[in-house]
Amino acid sequence: MRCNAPLPPDGGATARDETLREPFGEAPGPHGPVPPPWAEQSPIPWESAADYTSPMPPSEERSISLSREPWDEPAIWQPPAPRRKSRLPYFLGAAGAVLLIGVAAAIVFWPSGSSPSGNPPAAAQSSGQPSDQPSQGVVSETEDAGDLGTQAGAVNGLLEEMGSTRSDLGSVVADGCPASGLQRILDARKGQLERARTLEVSALDNGVQMKDALVRALEASTESNQRYLDTAPGCPSEGEVADVNQRASSAKSEFIGYWTPIAEQAGLPARSEGDI
Repeated sequence: MRCNAPLPPDGGATARDETLREPFGEAPGPHGPVPPPWAEQSPIPWESAADYTSPMPPSEERSISLSREPWDEPAIWQPPAPRRKSRLPYFLGAAGAVLLIGVAAAIVFWPSGSSPSGNPPAAAQSSGQPSDQPSQGVVSETEDAGDLGTQAGAVNGLLEEMGSTRSDLGSVVADGCPASGLQRILDARKGQLERARTLEVSALDNGVQMKDALVRALEASTESNQRYLDTAPGCPSEGEVADVNQRASSAKSEFIGYWTPIAEQAGLPARSEGDI
């Protein structure tokens, strides 16, 4: 029996199949042996089936591109994170506010009546004059102590020269008033007069009045010395120089009144009329 053939009615599995008249390949035909009917149904187990398909293209040609995997997709665009705000503007604003508060407080609590430089106003004279109209020569509290000492020292130096010239005049008179000696005395007095006129006395109490008295005293002394020289050789009489000597003495006395308190304040020696 052949495979998959219906069994005979008697059920014998080994009965001859009547349809199989000749072994396959042995039945003659007009053109040779006729193949069995199942020859085209399935290949012989030990033979490989014929390949009637077209050859497949190379692997790279028959590859099929697949869709991209989800994880291969590009990342979805996200907006950048907002920048952190700097705290510098807040610090600068706070510092500016503190500075403005400090300036306002300084303006409000600034001591009244004082100048921005911190110097107090000048004091009024002891004579009762208003402080806004000080007399010339009043020592202001803003004056440097060195100015007072310098100006008083210059006056004191001139007084020492005047005293030395006075002593020299006494020697010339004792010698009979020679013209050469009198000329030397006159030249010295003229030089002292010019120095007195250029003295700086702004830092001294009543400095202008004191300076004026000293200038008048030297003018009178210079005029007296000129009269001595006009009578040379020989000395003039007391009456010929009495008026100028009186004017010189009065001016010297007035000067001493102004100079004494200044000398005490500056630590300088006091003077008398006879010293100058």
